[in-house]
Amino acid sequence: MYNSMEQMLYNEYGIQVQSLQQIPAGWSASAWKVHSECGDYFLKVYDKHKPSTRNWIARIDSYMPVVLWLHENTKLQKKMTAPILTRDRTYKKEDSSFLYMVFPFIEGSTICDEKLKPEQIREVAQIISELHFHGAEIPASTNSLIETFDVSFCTTLSNRLGNIHASASLQEVLKPYMTLLAQATESLQSMGLLLQNSKMRYVMCHTDLHGWNLIQSKNLILIDWEGLKLAPVEADLFSFTGTFFFDYAWEDFMSIYQTTHKDYQINVEAMRFYRLRRRLEDIHEFVESILFDKLTQDDMNQSLRYLKQECELLHVMC
Repeated sequence: MYNSMEQMLYNEYGIQVQSLQQIPAGWSASAWKVHSECGDYFLKVYDKHKPSTRNWIARIDSYMPVVLWLHENTKLQKKMTAPILTRDRTYKKEDSSFLYMVFPFIEGSTICDEKLKPEQIREVAQIISELHFHGAEIPASTNSLIETFDVSFCTTLSNRLGNIHASASLQEVLKPYMTLLAQATESLQSMGLLLQNSKMRYVMCHTDLHGWNLIQSKNLILIDWEGLKLAPVEADLFSFTGTFFFDYAWEDFMSIYQTTHKDYQINVEAMRFYRLRRRLEDIHEFVESILFDKLTQDDMNQSLRYLKQECELLHVMC
């Protein structure tokens, strides 16, 4: 086990750390700005003991070789992030408690919840259009990334809902939505079974398009590729539909997207599936984190607020 992150960075990357600053991040990992004589870096740290991060850690060896291939072999190079390799040419380092990855630090601002400007909508459309040109031709193995329409988390979520009395705060938030959640999980499971037996074109999809994964630098950059999959295009396009992140940008986005994907027509069933799965996945992640992660009271209150918001959006969507 490394004595410190500074030691890990020097031993494995040759980076002599001058300062480390923790910066806001999503729920999959903590994030740090590393300042050194050679410049600034972005350090992502996954806590192996945190239950809600284990699925993310398990996927790294599946998606990261494809991320590196996309970065090195497509027009996306300046529009995406890829990890810096270690001294021994690997994309990660780990010890018994943590997994580490280092990226170039991007000078710019995260879009967050701000509305995309017209030029940014154009750039996002160009990024996704390019990504959707690639798929089975990628030399790195993509077998483990193929969409299976798995919704096994629904079983876990249903079990948690049956025991919400164990947490009074969770019960207070979820009680008004119990019937809706039961119906939604059942519906999603049925949709998943139908889509497993359907024939669709699969392409590389980011699957997590929202403002917190977009950084405005000299150009727009798409980050956090943990959800990379070989899937129907609706796995990305749902983000531009009603109640989701960029619903206001659908027409402008599609006018650009369809200049390069001229024959695209919405697969209605796939779109319904991805919209509902994302909403229920987010609810599931919040429930798991509230129940099992050791959250501070502020983080707990924030997670409860977000959970209630997701349940309200599910109600609107259904």
